[in-house]
Amino acid sequence: MLAVRPQIAHDVLSALRFRRDHRLISLIATLSLKDIESLTAPAGHVTKALPMPMIAHRLGATIICPPDQGAGALFGRLGKVIEVADAGEFDALSVATATYASYFKYLETIHSWLTRHGVGEGIARDYIASLFKALGAAPETSPDADFRHLAQDYATRGGINEQVLRELTAHNMFEAFAESLDGIHRRITGDTK
Repeated sequence: MLAVRPQIAHDVLSALRFRRDHRLISLIATLSLKDIESLTAPAGHVTKALPMPMIAHRLGATIICPPDQGAGALFGRLGKVIEVADAGEFDALSVATATYASYFKYLETIHSWLTRHGVGEGIARDYIASLFKALGAAPETSPDADFRHLAQDYATRGGINEQVLRELTAHNMFEAFAESLDGIHRRITGDTK
């Protein structure tokens, strides 16, 4: 199991000696599968996995590339496993993990607004957590609806959800967010274009 920070991975891995019979699982997010294979040669089998902290509670999913029965069984004991054969697809999925802090900042913004308007901190936290837990289940309770359609469904015409969505869109919030994702993708893939 390779689990070192990307900043020191080259130094650490190049100092180790691998054999052809080694089966490796790399958890080094920003180091490509190709780079890991190069640094760990002649190891015969290298898999990348990206388990997230919430799997400690058996929530969320671990992505694995390429599909590997052993890694799938290991991480499957901790929750959902999504195996992909294409390294580019794995890299794209990895970008989604860069959104956690922004998600919590979004919730913190709502929480701060509520407390400034007289709602107790505990009540505000409980209400926000309950709302977003329920929203998190929407894709499962509406499996035929994609996220665009869920956004449309929740933006009741003339309603308050439609207003916030319209105002955030007008301020190019989602375009800025997409640009951030592009930047993370460039960082993960090493694409300097």
